[in-house]
Amino acid sequence: MPRTQLGGPAPVVMALILACTLAPLRAEAGRSAFLFVYDTEIVPEGDVELEQWWWSESRIPRNTEGRPNGRPAWYWIWSAPVIGLSNHLELALPFQIFATSTSTTLEQFSAEAYYRFYSREKEGGFQPLVRLSYHHAIRRGAPSTVQPSTVETDVVLGFGKPNALHLVVNASAEVSLPWPEGDAPLPRPFLLPSVSGGVSYPLVPGGELRLSAEALAEFQVSSQSTSIDFPRYFVGGALSWTRGRVWITAGTMVGLTGLSSASPPFIPRLLWAVAL
Repeated sequence: MPRTQLGGPAPVVMALILACTLAPLRAEAGRSAFLFVYDTEIVPEGDVELEQWWWSESRIPRNTEGRPNGRPAWYWIWSAPVIGLSNHLELALPFQIFATSTSTTLEQFSAEAYYRFYSREKEGGFQPLVRLSYHHAIRRGAPSTVQPSTVETDVVLGFGKPNALHLVVNASAEVSLPWPEGDAPLPRPFLLPSVSGGVSYPLVPGGELRLSAEALAEFQVSSQSTSIDFPRYFVGGALSWTRGRVWITAGTMVGLTGLSSASPPFIPRLLWAVAL
């Protein structure tokens, strides 16, 4: 049998991954120890980070009252270059893919700006941040899955250094826009307010390995219909690891189905990034 020849791009890619993993440098990426709670760390000025989020919502079984909110599992991939425009401002340009067990489609393109009131070089104390994003909807499908384009804003307040005890709270609102129009009527306008909070703590000195816990509550206000998909309540936790210019956060949210049957039982999520 012919011997396998070593060469080509694969060894180069593996070498780059190994170099990033073993690099002793302090992480400079806009890392986050949380699954859904936005944090106040941003990418340094002039740097670019490749960031991805992978997550799914588990199947929601129909409850005993026959309320028609049962559905199969859903899956998403969010991918973006994240650009440090200054020590106060970060820009992300993501696209998002949505999938079920039978189909996969491009769901939306977005533009997201994160403004940190104090320079990223100032750590500790209170750190306010504002996030503003536009989500342009692309996905077309069944009436239960079609969504319009939206504008979203978040107010984030962090306290404490990322490599010590760190607290974060979020308040968010997402508002529907009148486009794109689909074949099925959509409940417009709607407002999706949410509140969340989290706490993280380093398991080793330097903050390379952090454990976090968080809670999330999501609601919907619509002028045209009463949603059966909200409210949703979750609690969960994650483990995050940082090494050099790479960070990874993985964990799961657990739906409080006793408070609302619209909450999926589980939302596992993986976030990872490499600073280029």
